[in-house]
Amino acid sequence: MPCPTSRATAISTTALTLASALTVTAASALDHNDQPAPPKRLNARSYDASFDVLARQTSGLKAKLSEADGTPVAGLPVKFTVAGEKALLCEAVTDTDGYAECKKSRLPAFLASAVKLLTGGYDTTFDGNSRYAPVSTHNSVAVDMR
Repeated sequence: MPCPTSRATAISTTALTLASALTVTAASALDHNDQPAPPKRLNARSYDASFDVLARQTSGLKAKLSEADGTPVAGLPVKFTVAGEKALLCEAVTDTDGYAECKKSRLPAFLASAVKLLTGGYDTTFDGNSRYAPVSTHNSVAVDMR
């Protein structure tokens, strides 16, 4: 590169050189094909629930979400639905021990959904987020005739 003849020319040349270097650096950073880490898989477990015939309520809808090493995950929204349906029974958020629980939930409004709940059980679902992949699990509902 020839030697600049004036101070203004030297500053312009330096700025142009810096701009070119930055452009090359930015372009090479984009060429690495950096991908965000895929969402982690969770373990999910649901527990037996019961249906109180006299109160027409389900109780004990409960699930636990944890990482692969067993570490509980707090703050994740969990939906409890009739098995194989979208009939929502309740929603809860996992606590510090990874548990989401609905103490009591009304029977679904549609008779067919209520029958399916009692015969087919319930599903728990976490829809996933940028950190964790979606996961669901299933369990039964026992009838309490007391």
